[in-house]
Amino acid sequence: MNTEEMLYKILEGKEKRAQFQKKLITEYKSTLISFTLNIPGMDKLSENFKKVHKTGVEELERELLKKNIAVQFKKLDSSSAGYEAFFCISENPVIIKKITTNIEERTKLGRLFDFDVFDKNYRLLSRTELGLPKRKCLLCDGVAAECSRSRKHPIEEVLNKVNHIIDENYN
Repeated sequence: MNTEEMLYKILEGKEKRAQFQKKLITEYKSTLISFTLNIPGMDKLSENFKKVHKTGVEELERELLKKNIAVQFKKLDSSSAGYEAFFCISENPVIIKKITTNIEERTKLGRLFDFDVFDKNYRLLSRTELGLPKRKCLLCDGVAAECSRSRKHPIEEVLNKVNHIIDENYN
């Protein structure tokens, strides 16, 4: 598969994810957590990434259990866009966003986690709404989204950092 075809498959996977998110919110009328990984490049389905995603799911489930928060619906899936998990929860989305940002912040592996929290109106909650700063780039002190959008760093450099974080965590 050439680069153009791979990119199309990734975009198609992201579009299907967005459609599924809307379907879940419509059906469950509750808070939705959509969990993916922050992985640059075309290959989003390696065994290492699968292991990282599984760790993130386990972390989330452990936190929800600790706080006695029931899950109405859960689905684990994957597409060319990467590994994904969906959780519908009858809990205030702000409380859920605090839980997920805490998971993202407290470990190095959490830097690779991407927990999106939507309210029942399909509004995505942001870190800044909680008074938290935007996520930092893995390589510099810049804002991650800005570095990514501007392609400030070569993908190979970012992937090396991602793999280093994974190696530190599992080895």
